[in-house]
Amino acid sequence: MRTIAFLLALIAAENAQAARILGLFPHTGKSHQMVFDPLLKTLAERGHHLTVVSFFPIKDPPANYTTVSLEGLSPLGLETVDLSFYEDDASATVLSLLGIKQIYQQFMDFQPLSDLALDVCSKLVDFQPLAEVLQKSYDIILVETFNSDCMLGLAHVYGLKAPFVSLLTSSMMHWCPDRIGVTDNPSYVPILSSEFTSEMSFMQRLENTFMNVYYKIWYRYAIQLKEKAMIEKRFGRRIPDLQDLGKNVTAMMLNTFHSLNGVRPLLPGVIEVGGMHLDPRPRAIPHYIERFLNESEHGVVLFSWGSLIKTATIPKYKEDIIINALSKIKQRVIWKYENSDEEGTLTGNILKVKWIPQYDLLQHKKVIAFIAHGGLLGMTEAVSAGKPMLIVPFYGDQPLNAASADMIGLGKVISYADLTEKTLLEGLQTVLSAEMRLSARRVSKIWHDRIADPLETAVYWVERIIRWGDSDPLHSKARDLSFIEYNLLDVVAVISVTFILFILIMWVVLNKMLRFISGSFHSKEKLH
Repeated sequence: MRTIAFLLALIAAENAQAARILGLFPHTGKSHQMVFDPLLKTLAERGHHLTVVSFFPIKDPPANYTTVSLEGLSPLGLETVDLSFYEDDASATVLSLLGIKQIYQQFMDFQPLSDLALDVCSKLVDFQPLAEVLQKSYDIILVETFNSDCMLGLAHVYGLKAPFVSLLTSSMMHWCPDRIGVTDNPSYVPILSSEFTSEMSFMQRLENTFMNVYYKIWYRYAIQLKEKAMIEKRFGRRIPDLQDLGKNVTAMMLNTFHSLNGVRPLLPGVIEVGGMHLDPRPRAIPHYIERFLNESEHGVVLFSWGSLIKTATIPKYKEDIIINALSKIKQRVIWKYENSDEEGTLTGNILKVKWIPQYDLLQHKKVIAFIAHGGLLGMTEAVSAGKPMLIVPFYGDQPLNAASADMIGLGKVISYADLTEKTLLEGLQTVLSAEMRLSARRVSKIWHDRIADPLETAVYWVERIIRWGDSDPLHSKARDLSFIEYNLLDVVAVISVTFILFILIMWVVLNKMLRFISGSFHSKEKLH
């Protein structure tokens, strides 16, 4: 399907005017950039002129693709998460007893995002290569919307007027719905960092509502206002509120699709393109891994906790638990483990390797299941390949993604705290069962069944916005309403006052009528 759609798009593109596209990607996580690169490369292949600001510039770009590297401004997000952080201590036990461990974990997970945003922004305001880029004109601006609005403020300083399109590697961050006017009612829309589905108990809705409000306040005061102050100090003048600049976005592209991530309220300008980073063209698998796969009689389980977690930091007792459980299954295991030899370390049925071509392996017929951490890229690759998952979530959107996978029959979830040899082995047996493997294939077929390929959908909307800009609004007018107007508090106030006045008037009238009747009755008594 992708090949046909791509050829048709290329034919249509022959008559399309090449546009000047600016891409602004200020986040240091490599997995984020991996989502955007296929879109950027495809736009370049279609003849558009791209200027891309990123911590991960592509190698050997074509002539119509200019890279502005942010490398060196801040440490890159690669294998930076130490698993010892997730070991329970006395405080964790107390929090569990109080029933607030999950809430506390969410606080702790998001705090580093504000430190990172402010650190990067403090460097960007003085980064001359970025200043030179922002002084040019463009037809459209693609900007990652994650933990910072610094780029929006700088774009305003330099007077950029092109339509903005927000790109997100996940579902909407908590501070995004107001920017385009889409509802995020916490009664049925779980927050990004929760482990809830749309069907929540009262206590879950209570927690979901509290965290929804908290994150919006946290983002405003921990990031937005501080970034605004940084920019104003550097350039010596006031700029509009970054919250207001965020509402200038024309559209938002999410790395989601409802059959995997759950049904959410959408608008024309909220576009689901989950899976646009997946390249259907097979790549060569290292020969030693290929041999390990082909010699497996009962199939292979792939084990990876992503690019941010440094698996080699796992405590010895936890590693022993995993190895003991994996050694008891008849399948072979390929484990992404940084401290391995160049061509892997083989122990029994387990091959530890430094790096794996994850998507290519998931598509391999010998790989029958995936032990993962619930990162959305890995989840998307697994559902695309139709492979069931055993998910051990840690931070961010991983608990939410894991809950979604469990609900639709794509996987089973085990918390890291509850990871024992028994729970891991039982989880593997469930995931490796014929029922779960059949369910994963069914979920995959539903996920693939779309009106268009996700990458071509993303390209279409970028070019559509280039053609029409803001003359064809894609947002809801809800974004222009104040809190009072949006929640009808003014209407409720008027109705309430009117009702109270009506009651008062009726009370006065009724009281006078009673007095009149009472007076008439007494007058008649006197006459008799």
